[in-house]
Amino acid sequence: MNYYNDLQLPFDATADEIREAYFEAARKYHPDVNPDKEANRIFLKTQNAYETLSSPHKRKIYDQSLGRIDPLSDDVSVKVHYSRRSVLRLPEQQLFYALVELECKQHFDANSMPPVHICLVLDRSTSMSGERLEMVRANVSQLLRKMRPFDLISIVTFSDRAEVVTQTTDLHNPHAVEAQLYSIQVGGATEIYQGLEAGYRLLMQNKFGTDFKFLILITDGHTYGDEAACLDLAAKAWSDGLSITCMGIGHEWNDEFLDRLAASGGGSCGYVNDAGELSKLFERKLESIKIRFAHKVELNFEPQENVEIRYVFRIQPDVAPLNLERPMPIGALEYGNKTVFIIEFKIAPTISLNERICLLKGKITLEIPSRSVLIGRFPIEWELKIGDDSLKEKPPTSILQAMSKLTLYRLQERARSEVQGGNYNQATRHLQHLATHLLSQGNRELARTVLMEADHIQRAHQFSKEGDKRIKYGTRALLMLPIPERQVK
Repeated sequence: MNYYNDLQLPFDATADEIREAYFEAARKYHPDVNPDKEANRIFLKTQNAYETLSSPHKRKIYDQSLGRIDPLSDDVSVKVHYSRRSVLRLPEQQLFYALVELECKQHFDANSMPPVHICLVLDRSTSMSGERLEMVRANVSQLLRKMRPFDLISIVTFSDRAEVVTQTTDLHNPHAVEAQLYSIQVGGATEIYQGLEAGYRLLMQNKFGTDFKFLILITDGHTYGDEAACLDLAAKAWSDGLSITCMGIGHEWNDEFLDRLAASGGGSCGYVNDAGELSKLFERKLESIKIRFAHKVELNFEPQENVEIRYVFRIQPDVAPLNLERPMPIGALEYGNKTVFIIEFKIAPTISLNERICLLKGKITLEIPSRSVLIGRFPIEWELKIGDDSLKEKPPTSILQAMSKLTLYRLQERARSEVQGGNYNQATRHLQHLATHLLSQGNRELARTVLMEADHIQRAHQFSKEGDKRIKYGTRALLMLPIPERQVK
């Protein structure tokens, strides 16, 4: 029992934050609004926590009973690199960038890692028949062999309804799970919500007492009429500390929707065109899962006058655009690794020299299962002066490297936007520009795909389904940093 965890608060929570957390819990779990027995149990816990933490005297005694609470800075560091050391004095709007690095300073102890619970949600609609289903089966079988015997697996399939193929089980007998995997039969249309909801319920049962729970969705098609319900469920899952990884097979699936779905739950989205690509995605995801230090990393910020956040993109550990919402799901943090994201700000015209402008104010929060108080946070207030002294200076190397690769990704975004607006010549120019940069970097295969797609747009006035995804996820992969060697105790 930990009162701070019951209210989902950090150790240094203010009196206002304690009161707000209690009222929020009451709105969700009070018996007058939620008759469920589990909800009543949660409400009683939060009520007991509030009675203690809302009293300065009782809280002081309770804090002393917890013993020493290590500061979060012992485990995690936050560094911010700005594109300039000051905001330029300009009579027009300007763009400004911040590269944020969260680094876990703890050494990885393989012997202390708890079981992980992976729930696979597999599309079994008619379009998955033949090679696609066989590819999924073969790669899932490989995944099972790479997991530890005490890890947990669940498998859900879906078409227009969901079916639990494998109830939550450990992997002491992976052959039994493989037999269930090969019993899957295809048929029906694609309704992703059915599968997500069934997978979410399995993971939240928590009979096995692990906090390391993950949902991996694999689909080859568009979902029908349930997009909003899927996004709501992903946001709810994230609030419960559960992220969603999406993997799209072939060329027919809705990449824009799956990107939004993954971002709502702090996850990532990958493109699968053959068995090798699926194997790599599984391998990378399993590696990330096994070394997770903190999950539910969020950026909670307050809007600032004359400053607009235009774009946020995560570069490490998984490459993905992030949703511009409050709080913003960032993802997870790994042992001995960094979580890196870049923010683009649009700043209104600035006039007065040496005045200060606040880019961002708020906090970064993390949920760390290994700590006695789960929630930790870093207050942030990024404030810079207005000046002329940085006009000619080069941005830091870390910013330049990230921006050069992100620029390539955004060129394909602009091409997409121009095609949607009917500006086919402009879309073609964006793609030609992208191909030139790729060739200069030696990426000939992707450059060739880009030039072929530019020609296709001129002829057909649209992207091809295959070319569109190859370019989008190919340029996204350019941002991916190599996984560093682990420092093991």
